[in-house]
Amino acid sequence: MSKTWRTVLVLAFVVWSVLAYQWTEVGCSIPRAYVAVVEYGTPEGIEFLPACHG
Repeated sequence: MSKTWRTVLVLAFVVWSVLAYQWTEVGCSIPRAYVAVVEYGTPEGIEFLPACHG
């Protein structure tokens, strides 16, 4: 793997982690927070309810 791809992957994971952290702030567990980022994006309004419990 080239250094460029490695850097891109690390940066993508860091961004994903920052977004997942926002979900943990509204009550999601860590694994569910990472999935919620993919399914819902960032938490807004009351959408965290189905994201964390469904």
